[in-house]
Amino acid sequence: MADLAEQRGIAAEVRAIIEDYSEPELINLQEPVTGVEAIALITKNGAKPVPSEVFDEYRRAPSQRHGTAELTAIESLIDHVNRFKDTDSALFAVDDRSNPSITAVLDYHRAGAEADPRYGLHRSLFQFPLSDEWKAWTKCDGEAFSMGEFAAFLEDRIIDVLDLIPGEDSLPEDMQRFVNTVGGSIASPSKLIELSVGLKVNERSAIKEAINLKSGEAQVQFVAEHVDDAGQPLRVPGLFLIGIPVFNQGPIYRLAARLRYRKTPGGLVFFYQLWRADRTFDHSFREACERVRVETELPLLFGKPE
Repeated sequence: MADLAEQRGIAAEVRAIIEDYSEPELINLQEPVTGVEAIALITKNGAKPVPSEVFDEYRRAPSQRHGTAELTAIESLIDHVNRFKDTDSALFAVDDRSNPSITAVLDYHRAGAEADPRYGLHRSLFQFPLSDEWKAWTKCDGEAFSMGEFAAFLEDRIIDVLDLIPGEDSLPEDMQRFVNTVGGSIASPSKLIELSVGLKVNERSAIKEAINLKSGEAQVQFVAEHVDDAGQPLRVPGLFLIGIPVFNQGPIYRLAARLRYRKTPGGLVFFYQLWRADRTFDHSFREACERVRVETELPLLFGKPE
């Protein structure tokens, strides 16, 4: 049996032989159907693919475009798409009312079942910026205000309230039908401010009793009526109109709001309810998407790209 020194010498020789035959080696691999080539590194642990980005810093130009440009104006989105699009680029619109967006996939898959696929790594993104006016009015839609809170809210946003001039301003047909159905007058900006800071409601109650003389049955009805300080029936406008954009720097849309109040032990409570704000958003979003589709001449799909 070899002594310890001899065993160590044999082990060193074997190690040297292994190291001589396990030096890394670069080889080219080729996909048999398409002929696409890739570089692999042969090591003592087997073949490992070499990522193409390893060589990117040594290239004179990138092997392909990739990355997402985040545009802040719809005009810039259109310009960026037109700069890099080809016949197979596509638009994808996300109609989420809290986070709407359009993404252009500039290197989208070629059209057709037999066409070559592409990576879809070069994109243009436009996230629609909701206007401050839209966010303020939709956030407080249906929210109860005390008199002071309602006055403060209106003071900040009174510029959004429209003063409808009879005979000069006409409402869209569907909105006019809504106004006619709800009834009541439309409050002007000054009337809203007056109501929020100076409205005082008194409640006048009465009990009415009706007796059927034939059967002897009696019906008792409790009636409560809101009156002003003069004892006259209180008349509060049932509606007001606002004109606001849905998106920053977008067109102005007119919305109707139902005005409500409630007398509570803690004082008057005001709230408003926007009429069909969802339809206004959808119309504005679709109009913007249609503009992008027309000016880029690309197909528009609603949803997210794969």
